[in-house]
Amino acid sequence: MIEQEYIDGIFNTLTRMDVELDPNPIEFGPSSLNEKTAKVRLFLSKTEKIFMEVSHSLARYKRDLLISENVYKISINRLIAEDPHVRSGRSQAEREAFAQARLSDLTSNMDDLRLNVNDLEELVKVIKAKRSDLKDLQGRLKDQLKLCQEQIALGQRWGSKKSTPVDQPKSEVVLEEDELDSIFAQALGQDKTQEVLESNASEDDLASFLNSEINEDEREMDDALDFSDILEKI
Repeated sequence: MIEQEYIDGIFNTLTRMDVELDPNPIEFGPSSLNEKTAKVRLFLSKTEKIFMEVSHSLARYKRDLLISENVYKISINRLIAEDPHVRSGRSQAEREAFAQARLSDLTSNMDDLRLNVNDLEELVKVIKAKRSDLKDLQGRLKDQLKLCQEQIALGQRWGSKKSTPVDQPKSEVVLEEDELDSIFAQALGQDKTQEVLESNASEDDLASFLNSEINEDEREMDDALDFSDILEKI
């Protein structure tokens, strides 16, 4: 049975196989053009592998469906000819209905096989379309290489400009603006909290220090008064 997850996985894999061509490839040097050519070749190889796998599954399910249909035809004819309950039908249509009721499991199996065959046939169409698109990209890269060679023959040189990878998701290259805003807001909030804590801590420390200094002065004054009293008594 072909699961929906299997179909979605193939669609997602084919969707990610994309290479964006540079408008002026000579600016980025030959390595960039060579890299894109290698990626397209790799994508074509993967597409061919997927095509072979799906085609093999399609052939197997078609074979199973053909066998089930032949078994169904033989079984229904045998029931109509031999089964007493089926033969009790008054008409040919009624007898066929009785026979089909006896073969409900086989009918359900054939329906599942037909659904699998239909899904795989649609997958094959999508894979063929993707393969054609990748082959078109491969041809355009060859045209770009010829154009670069003609430009070099006219005196232009390869550039060294760096290109941003376009086949990676944006989330892997840069953070989204909302994520940056939240990160900055968090960072600013932590900094402000830290400043408040530090300011509060410094104010508390200053107050305690002043209080300790005042108490120390008062104790020194008391000691001085006590000493003067002793001298007067002497």
